[in-house]
Amino acid sequence: MKNPLESMSARSIRGVYTFLMLAVLAVVMVNFADVMFLKTIGNDQCAWRPLDGSGSRLLITDVVPGGVTDKAGIKDGDVLLDVNGTPFKTSQEAQQRINAVTPGNFATYLVQRADKTFETKVEILRVVNMPYLSQFLLGLGFLVVGYVVVMSRPQGKIQRRFARYSIIMMLFFGLSTINVDPLVDSRWKLLVLAGGFFVAHFFGPSVFTRTFFHFPVHLAELDKRWVGVVLYVTGAVLCLPFIPFNGLGAQAPVILIRSSIFISYVFYFVGLAIFIYSYFKKIDKSRQRQLRPILIGIAIGWVAFTYSLLIAAWNPFVLFLKPILLLPGILIPVVPIFFGYSIFRYRLMDIDVVIRKSLLYSLVTAVIAALYVVIVYGVGNFIAYVFGTEENSAVNLVALAVIAFTFDPLKQRIQQGIDLFFYRERQNYQKALLDFSRELPRQMNLEQILHSMVNRISNTMHIEKAAVILCDEQFGCVSMNIDQECCLFTEENKGLLSVLRQTQRPQSFALIAEEPDSVALNTHDKEKLLKAGVVLSVPMFLKDQLIGMINVGPKMSGKVYSQEDIDLLSTVASQAAVAIENSRLHQSEIEKQRIKEEITLARKIQEGLLPKENPELPGLEIAGISIPATTVGGDYFDFIQLTPKKLLVVVADVSGKGMSAALYMSKVQGMVQLAAHMYNSPKEMLIHVNRRIFDGIERKSFITMILALFDLQKKKVRICRAGHNKALIGSNGKLHYLDAPGIGLGLERGPVFESELREIVKPLTPDSLFLFYTDGLTEAMNGNGSQFGEDAVADLVKTRRNLPASALQKTILTAVEEFRGPSEQHDDLTMVVVKGAPQPRKRR
Repeated sequence: MKNPLESMSARSIRGVYTFLMLAVLAVVMVNFADVMFLKTIGNDQCAWRPLDGSGSRLLITDVVPGGVTDKAGIKDGDVLLDVNGTPFKTSQEAQQRINAVTPGNFATYLVQRADKTFETKVEILRVVNMPYLSQFLLGLGFLVVGYVVVMSRPQGKIQRRFARYSIIMMLFFGLSTINVDPLVDSRWKLLVLAGGFFVAHFFGPSVFTRTFFHFPVHLAELDKRWVGVVLYVTGAVLCLPFIPFNGLGAQAPVILIRSSIFISYVFYFVGLAIFIYSYFKKIDKSRQRQLRPILIGIAIGWVAFTYSLLIAAWNPFVLFLKPILLLPGILIPVVPIFFGYSIFRYRLMDIDVVIRKSLLYSLVTAVIAALYVVIVYGVGNFIAYVFGTEENSAVNLVALAVIAFTFDPLKQRIQQGIDLFFYRERQNYQKALLDFSRELPRQMNLEQILHSMVNRISNTMHIEKAAVILCDEQFGCVSMNIDQECCLFTEENKGLLSVLRQTQRPQSFALIAEEPDSVALNTHDKEKLLKAGVVLSVPMFLKDQLIGMINVGPKMSGKVYSQEDIDLLSTVASQAAVAIENSRLHQSEIEKQRIKEEITLARKIQEGLLPKENPELPGLEIAGISIPATTVGGDYFDFIQLTPKKLLVVVADVSGKGMSAALYMSKVQGMVQLAAHMYNSPKEMLIHVNRRIFDGIERKSFITMILALFDLQKKKVRICRAGHNKALIGSNGKLHYLDAPGIGLGLERGPVFESELREIVKPLTPDSLFLFYTDGLTEAMNGNGSQFGEDAVADLVKTRRNLPASALQKTILTAVEEFRGPSEQHDDLTMVVVKGAPQPRKRR
């Protein structure tokens, strides 16, 4: 059912809530006057405990030393039989007797001590009902805050909900203690107080909890219709023990009455617990600072409430015996104070303007009223003097009419001036956003641009939910209180992106929950917008291309977005699009420069690691070369001469590109050179390097390597391959690729790596040929995407194997370049050719 307030004007809603709150305040003040002044509790500074089930004989205990009962000669253990010569049936009746005594006067007690009875006069004091006073102030504080909130934004749903919360709080806590006597009090008073009591306990469970389903955030998982029904039914059940209203349910068992009251209090604390849950689980940390005072107030109020309950449980008569112990309970009313502080300080409900505006209106109204009185009196006398008549009602009426016609335009102008003055706040936030839109193009960091947009929009316009989403070739989303999954919009038929691209204008989704059919979107995107709480989407266009959007939730004030607000956000979106494009261009240039510098440095590192010249050893022809690609890779070769007759040839390829590959290459070179002087075989060298490199290399990186140890004295070559390209070996006029297993360095710590390695021994003869290379040779690619391949390498070497090592190397490179043609070299090409050569004969 539609709320009738939805169709009312702001002035009408203010009138309704003003009437309701004044009526509630009047009812509670009647009760407050009774409890605190007219029907205060008498105190004789001792405790009464019934000796029998009926309470007609009361055991006197806990007599306060030096108190009025002690001064009357009464001691602990005495029994009270009657007050003022009349027996009583219950302790409540006895209390009513002393309540009727005027403060400072005496009541006559008939006391029994052992087998003797005696009469004594006891001075009756008055008790300040601290527990009730604390609760009254708690309700009053919320009533004041709620009134200011609803007067500021009467058409806001959350403001009206908070006002209802404050009304029930005032009724519930203002009527937490009721002193009524059906024999003394009038019937209308009984009915009014009873009505207020039942309204508070019926609506209390629902209002106490459901208010915090919407503040500080909407908890859709709790805000269900059936939950409301259950809460209202609970409220009705809690009212049953008090029917009929007769001394607050005198006909129901006391335990049932107390249980009902206790459960009603529990719902108050449940509501605050829901707020705490929202604070820690649902609120963004940037907004928690605004709500932290409320959290502190709740904590103080809880501690004070708990303390009061514990003191009362420890001694039910503490109000009469040691009322000073109840003083900390006065901290209970700090809860609405902290609520008000957060709301006023951080404009959680846009109420600071109305406070100043209301005060100024009141001041101006008072001044105008005073001027009315003065001028009416003066004009009346002037008319009487001019026309020679005595002052009378007719003359005053004429004067009043003249002044009214004169002052009404003046009053309207003054009010317009006040309105203009207070709308300056709105002008300020508009100016702030416009200034921000001018600053945006000067920002170059994309992440900073998106975050600053979200923070400035949400803080300036007081929006709880906001997101800036990029949806072109580079997705990005920075949001506040909106899940990332609700920022993912794909190209779908009748999707949000499609609608924004077609219309090129902001889209309002304020009615998407109440009237989903009015929004021309597909179901998938509707659900995302509903879940995110988005009510407005503003596109960001750059040269007619949609690059993103600004999605915002409702204002915390409850007001809808005006056309002026939408135009302002559109301006910010346009400037943001330019800023985002500038940022991307700037980042692109920075990235290009960084890559260029990295390539230059990596190339220098790579060139510094490679041998400056080929070694010259009798019986061997050696030629090595490494041609870097446009992007520096990790190719590496080295010649390590161990003895005059031993040479270790190293060819390796580090996975990856750029600086990381160059640094790994540098590290590996040092490890190989160290291992070469520690071990006698290539296999042992590779095992050592793998153990050293495993813990220092990223898991996604690895190194392939082949080692060949040429021993000229023994005429042998020992070769071991760790996942590297197969070496091409020629001997006895034949060519074949080395068939030896092995996995790359850094892929496995030890056992598997070592078990896969196999060292091959080949004879070294004058016609021996060894070609070691990296995949840049065999995987060289032409414009058609074809690779040079191992077969082409083998065929070329077979036909040119009689050439010297350097000439054969040059021939291979020339063939690769011709095959690649104009295509770019995509990988480093490294190659080492080693050929046997007849040693010169010694002269005799």
